[in-house]
Amino acid sequence: MDNATAQNLIDLNTRFYAKHAASFSATRSAPWKGWQRVADIAREDFGDAPTSLRVFDLACGNLRFERFLAEQLPHTSLHVTAIDNCPALAANMNELACVDYHSADILTALLVQSDHSCVNANPTPQAAALDAAFPHASCDIAVCFGFMHHVPGAALRQAILSRLIGSVCPGGIVIVSFWQFMNDERIARKAARSLDLALAQPPFAGFDPSSLEEGDHLLGWQADDAAFRYCHHFSTAEIDQLATSVAPLATPIAAFSADGSSHSLNRYLALQRRD
Repeated sequence: MDNATAQNLIDLNTRFYAKHAASFSATRSAPWKGWQRVADIAREDFGDAPTSLRVFDLACGNLRFERFLAEQLPHTSLHVTAIDNCPALAANMNELACVDYHSADILTALLVQSDHSCVNANPTPQAAALDAAFPHASCDIAVCFGFMHHVPGAALRQAILSRLIGSVCPGGIVIVSFWQFMNDERIARKAARSLDLALAQPPFAGFDPSSLEEGDHLLGWQADDAAFRYCHHFSTAEIDQLATSVAPLATPIAAFSADGSSHSLNRYLALQRRD
């Protein structure tokens, strides 16, 4: 995917969440079923009641994973670094004293960095902000839920996963979810309607469906099919390929499906950073 299209898709999602943060957050209160397995993986590596746990949450949204983890590990002192591009989603973050929250547009920073590195070796302000936002080999576990489907292009997804691995110490765990929404007939129908609407009413200037990649879709929100957001449906082969791309950095330790009425709406990948 070319960087101009990628940036348009990133900006589209930024506008979507800024506009619909309240209604989106209102539908995101219960923990995902798959998180129970995530908690089990954490216990397997760090014990049933570790004294403390350092967590990095990329695209933390309204911090419901932090609330879930606190309930699962009531005797553990949690220290969470959380990043999101929509501060309105984290409006109640003061309820969680363990969270160090940062608002940052990680995808744009990575995109600018990739553009800049082709022509200039000097770091950009965006690169400096990117490095400051991510922990450096200091966390026990890093998670990224409900976000990878908003990352346009395979190169950017690999960059995100590599950064997540770099945020944990050797032996640390990274767990990422991948939305497989086109396996759901209802969502697939909505995606088809949204594309028809986008052709009639482009979501941004110069929108061209041919610039999208296989698996890329536009989805509406609630009753408004034209409240466009960019989402990528992941095939299992694509997830496996992404895991292979970071093989020098981390070893897969678990992969499982969960969530939704089918119990397969998300595919989870757990990796352990190499020493």
